[in-house]
Amino acid sequence: LLNAGALPNQDPINCLQIALRMGNYELMNLLLRHGANVNYFCRVNTTHFPSALQYALKDEVMLRMLMNYGYDVHRCFDCPQGNSSHSQYVTDGWTSTVIKDTMFCEVITLSWLKHLSGKVVRVMLDYVDHVNICWKLEAVLKGQELWPDINSILTNPRSLKHLCRLKIRECMGRLRLRCPVFMTFLPLPNCLKDYILYKEYDLYGQENFVGTY
Repeated sequence: LLNAGALPNQDPINCLQIALRMGNYELMNLLLRHGANVNYFCRVNTTHFPSALQYALKDEVMLRMLMNYGYDVHRCFDCPQGNSSHSQYVTDGWTSTVIKDTMFCEVITLSWLKHLSGKVVRVMLDYVDHVNICWKLEAVLKGQELWPDINSILTNPRSLKHLCRLKIRECMGRLRLRCPVFMTFLPLPNCLKDYILYKEYDLYGQENFVGTY
């Protein structure tokens, strides 16, 4: 169907979301290579950040796959509270009234997810330039094993090589990132193409289905 031109973003229930919930790497990769929108928003229980991340928090292979295809990581660090104290209200469930437009910091600091916060944020930092983390997220990260590494990245300049990759990806746009065949038309050495596409972090392509979690 996809080879014949089927559009993966038209169904009422997002096809990529189903693949993510199934944990089916092959199906995810197939849909993404045929233009599935990695930044879709679910109409039920919407969050401030694109919905796909909710299903990848416990799986680095999924997480890296989303990021490599242009997931909007900056939305996850976009917290209006900043360094101000956040609400102390604790969510009791995943209802539309509770998590509608909820920030990433509110989700990843939930009692049953905060142990993953260091690993998830560390992966995210590979796909952004300088970002500021809010007071609530920082408070939880300080208790994580990866905090020294995260803090070092947050408080030091990023490498020029990394910044150049981000700028090239920005100029390409997410539509082209979602269509890897576009890279074949770029007059660049294969090593540069691989770097732009984060091939060193392509755990699925490397058949590394364990990751670091």
